[in-house]
Amino acid sequence: MDDKKFWKIVYLYTTKYNNEVLYYREEKQDIWLINHENEITRLIYNDKLDNPTVDANVYNIIKNEKRLKKHFKLSSLKIKILHFSKEENDIQEYKKYKVSEELLVERVVVSEKNIHNFIKKGDIKFVDISVDSDRYQNRVVDRYKYKDKKLKSTNIYFNLIAIFFVLLFLLNYILLYYSKGGIYKYFEYNYQNIISGQFYRLYTDIFIFQNSLHLIFIVGFIVLCSVLLNEELSLKNSIIILLAVSLFCNLFLILNQIQYTNTINLSFFGLLGAMFIFELNKRNDNLKFIYTAVMPIIYLILLNLISDFKISIGMYMFAFILGIFVQIALLKGTNSKFAIFLISLVVVLGIFINIFGIDMKSSINNYRLNSVNERLLKVNRYTSTEKLELEINSNNKSILSYYELGMMKITTSTVQEAKKVFLDGINFDDKFAPIYYQLALIEYKESNYSKSLEYIEKAIKLDKNIKYLNFREEINSKG
Repeated sequence: MDDKKFWKIVYLYTTKYNNEVLYYREEKQDIWLINHENEITRLIYNDKLDNPTVDANVYNIIKNEKRLKKHFKLSSLKIKILHFSKEENDIQEYKKYKVSEELLVERVVVSEKNIHNFIKKGDIKFVDISVDSDRYQNRVVDRYKYKDKKLKSTNIYFNLIAIFFVLLFLLNYILLYYSKGGIYKYFEYNYQNIISGQFYRLYTDIFIFQNSLHLIFIVGFIVLCSVLLNEELSLKNSIIILLAVSLFCNLFLILNQIQYTNTINLSFFGLLGAMFIFELNKRNDNLKFIYTAVMPIIYLILLNLISDFKISIGMYMFAFILGIFVQIALLKGTNSKFAIFLISLVVVLGIFINIFGIDMKSSINNYRLNSVNERLLKVNRYTSTEKLELEINSNNKSILSYYELGMMKITTSTVQEAKKVFLDGINFDDKFAPIYYQLALIEYKESNYSKSLEYIEKAIKLDKNIKYLNFREEINSKG
């Protein structure tokens, strides 16, 4: 087997088989690789191969066990030595050396007869095709030589997330200073806008920061992760994880399963979960694993000190676990492409709804109306309206918030207070028929028949409910 085939096999290991180059001896064709299971494969090419050479390679590993563990940052060594040679030999094909529980060495003499045991069947043809150039060797060696440079570049790319957050925060501050509204209003979570088709807000809420201290906190952790973990997560995967966690958390918020909190807090905690599982799977750097285990704890402690929102441990654990599962799914490149497709699909679907004027908002409000009416049946004079009043002052409010609060005011407070809430609701969203109907009832009971008729006509224009039509006839009979 010639050296061209040898380097093709090395190339397969470092690309298709997901091995990373640990060490390369330039003066010899001797290269050390490691996979995600921390299994080391050493591939050596010699023009001539004899027993003393093969045995010496094993002996040197046993002799330098401690130094190798320290150099490769591993607590135990599982090494497979693959010997390749141009000439045929009569050396025993396979030997296994279990030196201790922490050191296992296998040495194999690879030949045309057993090559299928070390590469996939579909790659045999690729290896057998004759190549005159050294391009595969150059690709592997160049990848190793410029490894440190690549890691630094990846570090910079990861920090682009922090740079983007800072620039957007500054732009929002400048616009707030020189105009009435900042840019955040176009990105923040807003239930009313989301159900109207602005689905992109399910993702872009991660751009929103309470204040400069909150920004410094998140940006500081991004920089800290890039320094301590360096290349462990790519920019693409990090963005996918942040967006995926943001989507799920905002969906929970829409379903009223959680209280509003800054989405970036949850999303970044999900990213910490992804970093944790990445290091746990890699298991070749105990120090980095400790970093990823400790950082989430420090993150929650500091966040609790600076945040205006109450921290729900359950929700943060959900975000952490979600980040873990997304990272596991992204280990395959095809899954990352599929994730990008799904994220884009949600945004495109929202654009489609707006372009074609589909009234999804009214459909959702009418669907949720039944559950609101069921809750109202349980209302009594002791029922608190505090939660709804807080909701009306938040970005999670909808016309149903005004409707439910107004109906509760009728029972627990005064009709005039209820009327004020209904009128505020119309100013917020004038496309909800039940509120007009309630205003028509209030005006009717106060003998303001013309005003009552005006409201019921607006209700009928939105929804030709038989109840509204009958009430209009009743008003007309009074007129």
